[in-house]
Amino acid sequence: MTATTTAPTAPSAPPGSTAAGPTAPPRKFRPEVQALRALAVLLVIVYHVDPALLPGGYIGVDVFFVISGFLITGHLWREASTTGTVSLKKFWAARARRILPASLVATVGTLAVALVLLPLDLLQLWWRHALASVFYVENWALAADAVDYQAAGNEPTAFQHFWSLGVEEQFYLFWPILVVLALRLWSLRSGRAAGEARDTAGLRRTLLVIFGVVVAASLVWSVLEVRADNPEAYYSTLTRVWELGAGGVLALLMRDTERFRALRSTLAVGGVALIVAAACFYSDATPFPGVAALVPVLGTSAVIVAGRTSGPGSLRRIAESWVVQRIGDVSYSLYLWHFPVVVFFAVRTERTPTLPDVVALLVVSFALAIGSYVLVERPVRTLEWFRSDGRMLVSALVAMVVVAGLTFALPLRAQSVMGEWDQRAESVSADTDARVAESLANGLVPFLGDEPAMTPNPLRAAADEWPEADRCLAPQEDETTPVCEFGETENPVATVAVVGDSHAEMFTEPIIAVAAERSWKVVTYLHSGCPYNAERRISNGLVEGCFDANERTRADLAELRPDLVVTTSYEHLRFERRGGEEEAGAAGFAEVWNELTAAGSQVVVIRDTPKPSDRLVTCVTENYDDPEGCAKPADKAFDGRDVVPAALDQAPGVRSVEFGDSFCDDTTCPAVIGNTLVYRDGHHVTATYMRTLVDDLREALPKAL
Repeated sequence: MTATTTAPTAPSAPPGSTAAGPTAPPRKFRPEVQALRALAVLLVIVYHVDPALLPGGYIGVDVFFVISGFLITGHLWREASTTGTVSLKKFWAARARRILPASLVATVGTLAVALVLLPLDLLQLWWRHALASVFYVENWALAADAVDYQAAGNEPTAFQHFWSLGVEEQFYLFWPILVVLALRLWSLRSGRAAGEARDTAGLRRTLLVIFGVVVAASLVWSVLEVRADNPEAYYSTLTRVWELGAGGVLALLMRDTERFRALRSTLAVGGVALIVAAACFYSDATPFPGVAALVPVLGTSAVIVAGRTSGPGSLRRIAESWVVQRIGDVSYSLYLWHFPVVVFFAVRTERTPTLPDVVALLVVSFALAIGSYVLVERPVRTLEWFRSDGRMLVSALVAMVVVAGLTFALPLRAQSVMGEWDQRAESVSADTDARVAESLANGLVPFLGDEPAMTPNPLRAAADEWPEADRCLAPQEDETTPVCEFGETENPVATVAVVGDSHAEMFTEPIIAVAAERSWKVVTYLHSGCPYNAERRISNGLVEGCFDANERTRADLAELRPDLVVTTSYEHLRFERRGGEEEAGAAGFAEVWNELTAAGSQVVVIRDTPKPSDRLVTCVTENYDDPEGCAKPADKAFDGRDVVPAALDQAPGVRSVEFGDSFCDDTTCPAVIGNTLVYRDGHHVTATYMRTLVDDLREALPKAL
């Protein structure tokens, strides 16, 4: 989305051939491409402001990808075909000159505002993504979060939109190298020295073969990754490069012409229609990119191929209007600045923007974008000092290192209170069980004692989990589930299996504590995001990994024949509906439970813990001394939990237990109970608080097996 709009010169026809009709003079500027950029950035902005208004607006990024691939390949082709070589230094300096100044200024501005407005618990997360954005690897940072179920509740940072810039910058690194490779191959085939004049038609064919292989391989990989429901697919350069490559292939094949005006006008209208249709009818549930990305890619390509249209049905008056062209001019800066504005609004207000809010967000975004374009983008491209390619590259590297250093201001701000809160946590960590018990008996008071203090430190809450989780809890995308053994493994009195997702993992440590008292062996089958269910889980398509992993676990349990199976899961997930069942997933739960009881195992289903507010930890960090306002009403904390009761009705041999009284009273579910922080994110309980449930589990689990 960052390429300039200078178009490729029309390639000459192969010697001895006749061009298909007269071609138009080479065009230095393509207003239709500027219009596409304006359309793309507006789609993205609307989507980010309120996805409900345009659920597929994210496809604006795909429009940018095709444009960038088209324009950049055009630059490379012109140089390669006229000089017989490509200067990588010149190319990369031009990219740095065009992209880095505005993006680094936007990064510094976002950092400055974050230091003032950002809640303390988000600083570490934002720092990691700010640093990734500086070096244009934000797409891989997001891919790592996307495949981490534990990070699924992370709110977007104001740097998240840099993922697409990361894909483009990585494309800019290797795409010109492919052109250099093509030049070398053609030199070898033609027997001419590099840089010597040659038949450009042959060079073009070589490039088309190389680009075609890359595009085909990336598209196939994208389809396979999306079908496998790999959450990394959305951000991966490997699944996205075909979109930029498609624009590159188009640059090599396309010739400008003034012929076929009616057909070209129809093609342009059809292309815009495809883009708008995808923006309107796609949603976050659409498996993407994969096959679905072909729609915006083909739509964008159609508009570019149509060129500058005229006559009946032409979109030229709209595309070349002053407003559309000016939005196209500032589209890069607008993309950089609008997302931080939207995210800061969400962080501070925690609500969907109203119409006046939307107007204000747009005004601020456009004001920042225009300022960036006028004061940063345009001057740097024209300043004589930056004309030297070597000087530009050195300056770019130095600037990136400096801004990377500035990002460390975020974690340093958190460190200003980290030590004090660590000391407070240490002061109340020795007698957690007694404090929680006293609080539960006296109205769920948050603090006992004179000074507010809680454990764990809320700034470290995300890491407060069972120590064995990394080893025994499979990532969601894995097709297998690890098997771990604890307790009396040599001569156990009984064997207990703990089965389920990360919510089953939360209960595992206290279950192991009870098992140790009773000489039981505990065998775990824990898989993030995968409840133990015979049906497929629905999440952006079908999570095949969960189904396959659960089938293997069913086989393992049939062979193990445990005396007791304890299972639980996050009760806010969706499943495929079986027949006409009212609660999708209920029959799938009942099927695996009944299978276990039929094999002679006792089955205990632990009902899920109450769901707190999504931003509970943030609320606590901002209200450390008075966290009562961070509580969630009890009726809302237990909403949306109808699947498991429906499953229990179909599994009469299964017993269920619930520990709601350990989290809530009749009215509220507090964030802090007896100086102990209850949750570490929007639905996982801290390991510290889970350890206080050992007595409850001792009573709930069968005493003899």
